[in-house]
Amino acid sequence: MSRFCAICGKSINEKAPHFGMCLQCYIKEHPLFELDEKLSINVCLNCMKFSKKQNWLEPEIDDIEHLVIQAIRLFLLDPKFKDQQIEFQIEIDSSSLQFTSKNLLQALTVIIWGIHCTNPKIRHSQEVNVHIIYEICDNCQKLMSGEFFTSIIQIRVKDETHFDFIKQVLKEVHQYVESLFEKDPKHYISKIVDQKYGVDLYLSSNELMNYIISYLRGKYSFLQKNSKKLVGRDNQRGKNIYRLKTLVKFLPFRKNDILLIQNEKYRVDAIFKNKVVLKKTNGEKITKYFNYFFDQPYEIIHGVKG
Repeated sequence: MSRFCAICGKSINEKAPHFGMCLQCYIKEHPLFELDEKLSINVCLNCMKFSKKQNWLEPEIDDIEHLVIQAIRLFLLDPKFKDQQIEFQIEIDSSSLQFTSKNLLQALTVIIWGIHCTNPKIRHSQEVNVHIIYEICDNCQKLMSGEFFTSIIQIRVKDETHFDFIKQVLKEVHQYVESLFEKDPKHYISKIVDQKYGVDLYLSSNELMNYIISYLRGKYSFLQKNSKKLVGRDNQRGKNIYRLKTLVKFLPFRKNDILLIQNEKYRVDAIFKNKVVLKKTNGEKITKYFNYFFDQPYEIIHGVKG
């Protein structure tokens, strides 16, 4: 018995599995996928992060066309078809590119091809018009303002005779934070404020404060005091918002340095978390807590070994 496609009338055999339709008509009536015809993407002019609504995402490559393809997969394809057996390919229509007066890509058309993984004969394509909106992401706005901070590290020495030590520490901290910023731009120093015996570092995140303290702990010995100040309340989460502050008072000497205390020489025998073991020339050892070296007078004699 002859069978015909119910749509176009083409002859089909009894094995046609497409509900009385030829393959071509079945694909037209039941496309493999359907997408929104328009997509708007927000792109940060400063760092190239992108978003559809609020969450800013890192581009895989700093290239606007590659960014568009990444956004289509994240915003259009993955939410609907991630678990379906469809292989997608995205092609940019080069003739559709539109640019702003500043030569920024602002609109383009992409062609999305989809092929069914188990039946390659079932395939579909669709055009999507992409519009790009350029703005500054939240993180870059905070960075540019220089006023945003969540925590403070107060770097201090005993007196002005040790300011060179602070310069060295600041240089090392800057290099360390720059390396963190390259990996995650949310970590940065908002501003530095000079104080009588040191500086205050205003930091973009509490996490950065912990990173810096751990970094310094591996290189130096210091007295550390932590505090926090209530600055507001997150009503959505029902939690208080605190600003963290850490005071770091450095010991400007190291193991084997010679200290002159009350006209007597001592070699720094060991430095622990909160105390220093000193050794007299006769071999006798005494222990001083960190506070002693900020409250009492002493002199450092560098380069002399006991």
